[in-house]
Amino acid sequence: MLFSECHFLDVQEPNGKQYTIKLEQERLTIGRTNGNDIVLPNPEKTISRQHCVLQREANVWWVEDESSANGTFLQRWNTDTKIDVRQHSRLQLNNGDVILILGKFVDGDEPIFWRLTFRDSDQTGRYFQFQPPAHLEYSLNEQKLFLVDGGKTEEIVLSRKERNLIHYMAQRNQDHEHQPVVCEYQELIQAIWGESFGHTSNDVTRLVWAIRRKVEPDSGEPKFLKTEQGRGYSLQVKLIA
Repeated sequence: MLFSECHFLDVQEPNGKQYTIKLEQERLTIGRTNGNDIVLPNPEKTISRQHCVLQREANVWWVEDESSANGTFLQRWNTDTKIDVRQHSRLQLNNGDVILILGKFVDGDEPIFWRLTFRDSDQTGRYFQFQPPAHLEYSLNEQKLFLVDGGKTEEIVLSRKERNLIHYMAQRNQDHEHQPVVCEYQELIQAIWGESFGHTSNDVTRLVWAIRRKVEPDSGEPKFLKTEQGRGYSLQVKLIA
């Protein structure tokens, strides 16, 4: 059955690839195997064969977990809080809500999710107002980091080691025409501690997570300080005078 209303899922894979699916059935299954209506390829098998279901009833969409191993989570469009769908029989979807499904772990324990953003064209015009995307700004001269979100600018207080990491990565970006540069673990260790002896990539990872908790809306799905698998990290930041 087709519907006049337009409902979509904006899908973002763990590797960053994005595409959109139009919801044209009353019920859709989501999982890693080919028998599902929406297939999420997952060699790591963090996604169950039939992971969750989307159900349309009386022009309202619901998400229900299908006893998956690692859970289905819902992040409301206006909050950073993740709701575990397993703790509810099901949850209603509103425009801009994001369904989070674990895709893989990076660096041993860092979770990377599939992100399925629900879009309702009818709600968009009435309820959902898009704000300019949040971004980071950094002053090389003052060595200060700022989070700019919705017209509000907040200085992020950094420890000495955190500042060393951000300053080095910002300088690398400046040297490459203000484009994000992949900084590898060894050079980051040298920039942070001034020597490589006694420090490992895990030390860098812990420092990165501390910074993400200060600046990222969702530290499990970083927008600014991104993991470059097997190599290091890159920083999305605007340099200011």
